[in-house]
Amino acid sequence: MRGFITECHFATAERHFPGIRRFYEELADKPATFLELVWQYVRWSEAAPSAASSTSPCAISRHPA
Repeated sequence: MRGFITECHFATAERHFPGIRRFYEELADKPATFLELVWQYVRWSEAAPSAASSTSPCAISRHPA
């Protein structure tokens, strides 16, 4: 997915990032691009691991900083 976020992107995004649509809808300041959304979602999911699905086919690996 590239560029600006549109309604048609969320079906694909949800398959790879479960909960990203709800996360986006709850944001007060919406990101303009999908990449910005993913970065915010990743930071959020790392801060609240229980909110991210552990069954995601694209599980986010967490490496020590």
